Amino acid sequence: MNRSFYNGVSGIKTHQFGLDVWAGNISNVNKIGFKTSTPEFSTIFTQSLTSLPATPVSNDIGLGSRAAATNLQFRQGAITKTENPFDLALNGDGWFGVSTVAGEQLYTRAGLFNKDAAGYLVDAGGNFLLGTPTGNIQDGTVVSDPKMEIDLTDPTAQAKILLDDNVFMPAIPTTQIDFKGALNAKPIYTLNADKQRIETPNKENFQSILINPDGTQNRLVIDLTKVVPQAVDTTIWNAKATIYDADDKPVTTEEGQLNFNDRGALISTTLTSIDNNGTPITLNFGSSYNPGTPNSGFDGLFSYHGEEEGFTKTVHQNGKKSGKLLDYAVHDNGTITAAFDNGAAIPVAKIAVYHFQNSAGLEQSSPVYFRQTANSGTPLFFKDKNGNTIDTTRITPFALEKANISMGTALTELIVMQKAFDASAKSITTSDQLIQNAINMKK
Repeated sequence: MNRSFYNGVSGIKTHQFGLDVWAGNISNVNKIGFKTSTPEFSTIFTQSLTSLPATPVSNDIGLGSRAAATNLQFRQGAITKTENPFDLALNGDGWFGVSTVAGEQLYTRAGLFNKDAAGYLVDAGGNFLLGTPTGNIQDGTVVSDPKMEIDLTDPTAQAKILLDDNVFMPAIPTTQIDFKGALNAKPIYTLNADKQRIETPNKENFQSILINPDGTQNRLVIDLTKVVPQAVDTTIWNAKATIYDADDKPVTTEEGQLNFNDRGALISTTLTSIDNNGTPITLNFGSSYNPGTPNSGFDGLFSYHGEEEGFTKTVHQNGKKSGKLLDYAVHDNGTITAAFDNGAAIPVAKIAVYHFQNSAGLEQSSPVYFRQTANSGTPLFFKDKNGNTIDTTRITPFALEKANISMGTALTELIVMQKAFDASAKSITTSDQLIQNAINMKK
């Protein structure tokens, strides 16, 4: 009968543990990145009254229970919108990596990030967010040939992410201009003084700004004049390219011809480049026609004789004027880009999203921080067969992942633990009454 006393005591202790766990879950319902814990119990041991090797019937007597562990639930929490561009929510499996001031690497789902006084991305605890910097910004200046593609390196090689407030992008000089569109080659006729109909040359004009190496701008003008009369199977346009400076004074002039076949496809050009104060500029009017190459001869300028008009003409030059930083933006693949007032945008870093073979094996160091263990395995990035990182988890900016607590489940479990606690206490009072009855039998 004394055994039932201790069973009741162990039951009270065990379910007090369960009450504490579920009450802790409820108290963290608004904790960003918090993961629910469930209490797990085990039997202390049993005492066998008899040995029954030949029968499946058990006659063991339980000697109480004890708290065994807390099991973390890593299911996705609800995502809520915020107004901070560096509030980040992971949508899918994975962890942010952060480095403490002491250099320890931890993992979290709490994406409360912002810039510190030095410009580094840090979380609410002052830990540095980890990722792969591009090196496109050096000493506050954009490098001359920035990398536009980022691939995460080894998980152990991630670094702090610095977002400078004062960044300058030097001018990128123009080196190529691309022309696209249709040249209207439909014959134009006028009457001369003798009332005879004569063909008048068609004319076309293209213009584009040019970015000089020093950041100033020049202007390119292309004048095209159709050669008349034309042969049956070709159309020839004379081309004159002129560069003007800021004062509208001619700097350089080049001339050549564009030749088109009877279908209007470009077959050759003798005007391929022009010098801009020592900088050669490629003039790309499109590829030459090749019967074996689809769309060749029509991917740049082409000549037509039909009635239809309204073909779009475009001119694109690859230079950029100098620019100052406007803002940073985080994309759903983890890439952070810097936007400039000249319309350019370059990647600055890519946020690392870590994965583990066994996330349940992570050791919880605080409510929202975890560290790797031998049971979790080392952190890894998903890679394809070529070794490139696969972005399986999306990052949502202006958002946070809330605690993954189901209040209905938590409150129900709280009631269950309370009833079990009361029942264990009742077993103690019942055992006390039985012992009291046994003592009274002697009187």
